[in-house]
Amino acid sequence: MPATELSVDVQRKPGSQVELKVEAPATEVDAAIDAALRRLATRVRIPGFRPGKAPAAMVERAVGWEVVRQDTVEHLVPDLYQQALQRAGVDPVAEPQLDVAALEREQPLTFTATVTVKPDVDLRDYQTITVARETTEITPERVDEALEEVRRRHAELRDVDRAAQPGDVVRATLDMHRGDEVLSGGDSRERDIELDRGTVVPEIVEGVTGMGAGESRSFEVTLAEDYPREELRGATVTVDVTVHAVRERELPPLDDSLAEKDGHGSTLAELREHYRTTLTWAAEEHDREKFESDVLEALRDHIRVDLPDAMVEREVQHQIDELEFRLSSIGIPLARYLEISGQTMEKLRGDRREPAVQRVRLDLALDALADAEGLEVDEAQVDREVRRIGEGRRLDASQRRRLHEIARRDLLRRAAADRMLEIAGGDAAGFVET
Repeated sequence: MPATELSVDVQRKPGSQVELKVEAPATEVDAAIDAALRRLATRVRIPGFRPGKAPAAMVERAVGWEVVRQDTVEHLVPDLYQQALQRAGVDPVAEPQLDVAALEREQPLTFTATVTVKPDVDLRDYQTITVARETTEITPERVDEALEEVRRRHAELRDVDRAAQPGDVVRATLDMHRGDEVLSGGDSRERDIELDRGTVVPEIVEGVTGMGAGESRSFEVTLAEDYPREELRGATVTVDVTVHAVRERELPPLDDSLAEKDGHGSTLAELREHYRTTLTWAAEEHDREKFESDVLEALRDHIRVDLPDAMVEREVQHQIDELEFRLSSIGIPLARYLEISGQTMEKLRGDRREPAVQRVRLDLALDALADAEGLEVDEAQVDREVRRIGEGRRLDASQRRRLHEIARRDLLRRAAADRMLEIAGGDAAGFVET
């Protein structure tokens, strides 16, 4: 249908809502009804006619007018809705609420679409935002600690006839289960367990400390909320341990031979300089990443915006979809994860709501900043990003257009973030947001 034949009335509503009142001419409605009858003709068997060849009147008598009407609306309204959005220049952020009037032959079709759009963002005086840049000092003590870790890595383990102490390495069989479900181990394989609270669950370190070779013990452990396996975070499990051997570390001397063992120089001074340089580089990277995070947080918290609930809910759903995808990659259905972690879907959504609010606020802030600064991205760069994201995937024209939009949006947000870093790290007078 030519776009000029569509009537679209646009009304802005509170809460980032836009109401589109759309009217399509009767000629378009009748053409859509004819198209529906042609589709339906291929699905019904009418004696004396091959599929799709029966007259429209016979097809309508066979399926009924309500079926024809429903098929027409299902195919016509989505197309009209997209045309109305383009005509009105509206970019919705959620699915519309549609109120479609009854469709009749030789009559215009009217419907109302209520959509949520991006809210207006007040950047306020964002040019005055400054953020303190932290600098981590690499002291001689930090280098000494690194060298002690080098000694630990190159230590030799020797068996001792005593109870295990923190810092030892025990050879043990460890099984972790919840009820009758074995979560890890269960195959009686021996493994080394380092009794270091920084690398092993502290309660396991405490449970194994004091055990000697040949001893077995069972104890309960509540896993941390940041446990590596997401499906076990916060879960209370039972740990069964049998210690087969207790070994302690025999550290190499802190001299030139340590440099040769580690492969970084031939003298202790060269080894010390290597780790001082390594620590300095790591500290600079950490400081840079923290500065960037602090700047974006400052911008996010600086803006004024009324977030539409639909945008937050969409981000919550996006986070849950990502979680479900990660779980499926290791063979765990989302429902099973909820059971293991003792959660409900309502709690899962509730826990993700605040992070979703902050994510949406930041995205809106960066979009508004890109507009305010007049930022643009190079089309060649967008094309490269599309190829990178779409590599190995077969995309149709619609998917490729959508991917192009996503790539452009993400690149603009990166450019806006870079611009904000320039502003917040400048020498101009301003204030420090924490």
